[in-house]
Amino acid sequence: MRIWNGTDSEAEKIFTELFQQEYEKLIRCAIIYLKAGDTKMATKGRAEVAVQETFALAWEHRDKVLSREKPVGWLYKALQYKSKDILREENKWRKRILLFERTETPSDDPYSRLDLDLYGTIPEQDFDLLHKVYWEGYSYRELCGDMNLSKSALGARLLRLRRKICKELKK
Repeated sequence: MRIWNGTDSEAEKIFTELFQQEYEKLIRCAIIYLKAGDTKMATKGRAEVAVQETFALAWEHRDKVLSREKPVGWLYKALQYKSKDILREENKWRKRILLFERTETPSDDPYSRLDLDLYGTIPEQDFDLLHKVYWEGYSYRELCGDMNLSKSALGARLLRLRRKICKELKK
């Protein structure tokens, strides 16, 4: 790995190398972390989200990460915490869905399950995307081909959707 000289251009090169060398390993590690929470859910897409958010966090704290002796160790530790955050968030959603299912009559329409909380928050197209990733278990690769997006663009879109939903639900 390169030695960081303090510039963003050099940091970008180092992060590119880290991404190329560690991405698949981090995905496998995230799958293990996320399976610990619930083995019934598809973990590939969730693992990709965790790894991408970990790299985004690492970039935000690049001074701290690149000044460490082993930045790769920082990535793995941050991935562990990010995976725990994802599991906590999913548990909140699971509880909300269970509460909704207990109080409402069941329906085959996927929109009806979360309609109470998400009505007017996001468009149907975005809800379909969330449904495919988190309920049906589609991987980013499968969805990228259908949507003509890169993996990073799809990850960014999902991140913006989750943030928008959280912001709206907090109101």
